[in-house]
Amino acid sequence: MAISSSVVAGRVPGDGPLVLVHGGAWDIPQDETEAHLDGLDRALRIGQRALERGLASLDVVVEVVAALEDHPAFDAGRGAVLDRDGQPQLDAGVMDGGDLTWGAVANVRRLKNPIRTARALVDEDGQARLLVADGAERFAAELGHAAVSPSSLVVEREVARHRRIAEHAAFHTSAAFAGAMDVPRGTVGCVVRDGAGRLAAATSTGGAPYTRAGRVGDSPIPGAGFFADAYGAASATGWGEAILTTQLAARAVAAVERGESPDRAAEAAVLDLGARVRWAEASRATAGLILVGADGTAGWAFSTPRMARGWWRPGEERVATLDR
Repeated sequence: MAISSSVVAGRVPGDGPLVLVHGGAWDIPQDETEAHLDGLDRALRIGQRALERGLASLDVVVEVVAALEDHPAFDAGRGAVLDRDGQPQLDAGVMDGGDLTWGAVANVRRLKNPIRTARALVDEDGQARLLVADGAERFAAELGHAAVSPSSLVVEREVARHRRIAEHAAFHTSAAFAGAMDVPRGTVGCVVRDGAGRLAAATSTGGAPYTRAGRVGDSPIPGAGFFADAYGAASATGWGEAILTTQLAARAVAAVERGESPDRAAEAAVLDLGARVRWAEASRATAGLILVGADGTAGWAFSTPRMARGWWRPGEERVATLDR
């Protein structure tokens, strides 16, 4: 593991098949550590079983991210942060590195697992890759994806946080990513290299805390919150507007294509984001990134106090951690 300036980066040992996940990069409170580690391990177990059954990387990332959406520790699915109206609004995207097909949904409020609806768009005829709000929910209904009440996605932890933030009339969303307040940035994601060498990436989020209704961040945008091609697969977490600005995931994968190792490519991309983007009250933009290359070598980087992350390779034990 290396620390360059304010960025912490590390390499996942080995190569070959891999499930690599993240559960958000932020100042994760100590009393939420156990829940984050539990959620990571549950998701990795599901990914492990999926790879052992021979599922393709695209379907493995969906199963893993759906498990993270179901776990209330994270800002995705059940457990999502709340917007200014006190409602969850969810985004998700997934991409197959083999043929560059992708699908995404944004600003949905009634989908238990938005990543599954995003996955269904991969198999569509290409007339739509990104659906938003009511259109995405109508598409999900056509597929038979069960609708849920928005209230079923809300947990008391986020209701209490919403009340605290609402007391600050001048609150700017970027403050959450600068560590100014105890608010979560627990976007989830997964990258996979399967036994056949296929790569895929997926990301899902409950958005930024106390944001405007209708806001769409980086998570459902290919090249920003997720990206996969023949050279690499990446999933990002952090300040969405900054990740969108620098196209964080695509830049990191492009560096791997040029011959950089995944850990160094992730580190350089996060450093670049912090150096180039400074908005509102934040001294610099912050983010986290996981990245796997075509041969299965992999790495991660983050510029926040902690990032929830974990991985599994065949024949090895599952690893889950939050610390530097």
